[in-house]
Amino acid sequence: MNSLDKKFAGLNDYNREIAERKEELRLREEDHNVGGGRSNVVGNPVETQVIKELSDQYIINRQIWKKSIIETIDNQSSEVRSLIENKYFGEDSWMDWRSFGKKHGYAHSSIYRIRQKVLLEFGRRIGELK
Repeated sequence: MNSLDKKFAGLNDYNREIAERKEELRLREEDHNVGGGRSNVVGNPVETQVIKELSDQYIINRQIWKKSIIETIDNQSSEVRSLIENKYFGEDSWMDWRSFGKKHGYAHSSIYRIRQKVLLEFGRRIGELK
């Protein structure tokens, strides 16, 4: 659950992480084959870059996580959606779940049940749970 919780909470960081990874992929490796033969593959740098980005597992994972978080939130009732958005992305994101539940009038078991329901749905969407 903690792993899913961290992935879910990272929504606001994924666009930046994807952009950083694309920049990393753009950097060309230094040619250590000085004076060596030429490659017989015709190079199209734009096409090569797009292929790298589309096949990079780091980027693919973050895109899946982003889409799944949004779909999971959208699939909740308005009350649960409001709680989840506030806890993960709002002013109460710094609070632990027990304090958050207390502040919003939920018993310890109730707030953890909501958290578990949301994270289990997210885990199924990203393929980590059945």
